[in-house]
Amino acid sequence: MLEDFLQLLETLTDVLKNSVLLFALLFIYSITNFQINRKSIQKKIIIGFIISVFMLLIMLFPWKMNEGIYFDTRSVLVSLTGVFFGWIPTSIVVLVGSIYRIIIGGPGVYSGVLTIIGPAAIGLLWAHYRKTKKQLPVFIEYYIFGLVVHVYVLLCFLTLPNPATMIASTVLPFIGLFPILTAILAVALNNQIKRVETTEIIKQQQTLLQASIDSPEMLEIYAVDHQYRYLVFNEFHRLAMLRYYQRHIAKGDHLLDVIRNPDIQTRMKESIKRALSGESINNIVRLEIEEEKYHEEHYRPIYNDHQKVVGVTIFSIDVTERITNEKHILHISYHDVLTGLKNRRYYSDLIKRYEQEKEICFALILADINGLKVVNDAFGHETGDELLIDVAQSIRKIFSHYGEIARIGGDEFVIILENTKKEQAKHLVEMAKTELKQQYIKGTSITVSFGLAMKTQELTFDEVFKAAEDEMYKTKLFEFSSNRSETIKTILNTLYVKNPREELHSRRVSGYCQRIGEVLHLRPDEINLLRNMANLHDIGKIAIDDSILNKTEPLTPEDWQEIRKHPEIGYRLLVSSTEHAEIAQDILYHHERWDGSGYPKGLIGEEIPFFSRIIAIADAYDAMTSERPYRHALLHTQAIEEIRKNLGTQFDPVIAQKFIDSFQ
Repeated sequence: MLEDFLQLLETLTDVLKNSVLLFALLFIYSITNFQINRKSIQKKIIIGFIISVFMLLIMLFPWKMNEGIYFDTRSVLVSLTGVFFGWIPTSIVVLVGSIYRIIIGGPGVYSGVLTIIGPAAIGLLWAHYRKTKKQLPVFIEYYIFGLVVHVYVLLCFLTLPNPATMIASTVLPFIGLFPILTAILAVALNNQIKRVETTEIIKQQQTLLQASIDSPEMLEIYAVDHQYRYLVFNEFHRLAMLRYYQRHIAKGDHLLDVIRNPDIQTRMKESIKRALSGESINNIVRLEIEEEKYHEEHYRPIYNDHQKVVGVTIFSIDVTERITNEKHILHISYHDVLTGLKNRRYYSDLIKRYEQEKEICFALILADINGLKVVNDAFGHETGDELLIDVAQSIRKIFSHYGEIARIGGDEFVIILENTKKEQAKHLVEMAKTELKQQYIKGTSITVSFGLAMKTQELTFDEVFKAAEDEMYKTKLFEFSSNRSETIKTILNTLYVKNPREELHSRRVSGYCQRIGEVLHLRPDEINLLRNMANLHDIGKIAIDDSILNKTEPLTPEDWQEIRKHPEIGYRLLVSSTEHAEIAQDILYHHERWDGSGYPKGLIGEEIPFFSRIIAIADAYDAMTSERPYRHALLHTQAIEEIRKNLGTQFDPVIAQKFIDSFQ
């Protein structure tokens, strides 16, 4: 009995030695972080030889039953090699182990080789089976696997002498102990493989995450924990901290220690504190450390698996350009681009406010520029814009400290002065008039007509506006005519200054018209009116480019197209002036021809106004007898002959004949 116990104890000791070698191999594998599925063939061969070394060590410490019959844990090692390490390492282990067992020899050689080859094959088949079938819980699966392997091993003992005795002697370790040992080692290997794979995945994800957060060139990304210590940050944030605070940051650094600006510290501390409480925060802030610099900041809580907040991620992007553009868009949406004053849209919103808050009292002033259209027609829209800007600046200078100013039309402005008495408003209007009279455009003084009305609680906004408009138009009736007449004189003088030849031409044509009027026995007042027409007949040339008027070579068709606009321009300049409205139409048609081939309307015969026909003859005669840069003047007789040739075609035959008779 004692002898049997000692034999069992010796067997258990040998099994323990074998098991220690197996766990030693497991330990070595675990500290190498070897990835089975991703290594090269050479490395798989190396791992095969390493396992083979342990295979030999295990076989060096067997427990002996009879001479030439040895038992050990090789079946555990080679089967697990087949499951976890693939066919290359397994083949090497099988080859090395089989050779060694054959060298040892003895009656158990066949059984020994079969207990190497068989478990290896079962292990390889089991690995394939795991990929295609639904898996059991890990320990149970590998316990079954160990049981299958060692049942096979016991069957291999049938090749031994006296197999029944051998099986009976080894059934306890092989069926009771080895399947459990196999399951323990398999679970440990499985966990190690998963750990290595998970570690690799985490590394890849960290690399991908870092690459992802580093990729935005204008976005700061970083995260902090409860103690405001850095968990992660991207390259752009690192460079920003270096630029603003001259600090090389690292993980674990305290964010608020890096940011030395107390205002930013307070703001960020409050935002992070709110995010740590589970709140998501979006802010657009103006950076305290840089003028007109704006950042959009997003604070988001970080949750662990238990839905507990463990930190905060912060995204900060420079939105200065966007904010600047939005401010610009907002500005131009409520401001007139030309004058810089508020525009009609702003004025419309202001009206809505006053319609809702009926108790507000204010003075409403309308201002309208006199003669803007004349200036545009005579000097071009650039000069008209200059006039608008000058008026806007003067109005802003006087009224901007007292209320709102808006340009609500081409030449109209509205001024609203809250809590202003009528006497004060009138005083401001007079100051504005005085200011404007001191300014000139192209030698003409600027005049603006004003209308004033007071808003009380009893009146609607529309009623107040209508009252101010009526007063403005009454004022304009007194100021408009004299201002237009003054403007016409200024325009004519400007034309003569920039082209003295036109002044001489107008004087000569005026003289010829007087002579024709005398020949036609017109009344003195008619002759005087005719002279005035002749003096103004080319006033529309003020809007024709000097390069065309002073051209030294013959005019091109395009040049003539521009020249032919001057009667219409002259008409527009004169028709709105009370003093000159009577002669505007005669000047419009002074280039019409008797046969209807003239311009601008192509009138025929007596459709052409009488005075226009007289001016046409005088104008043509002077043009022919005057020197031009691109041609010589005709002699008097030649000019008379040309007029004679065009009787009834270009010229009124009766008036032209009298001109010829008188001038010949």
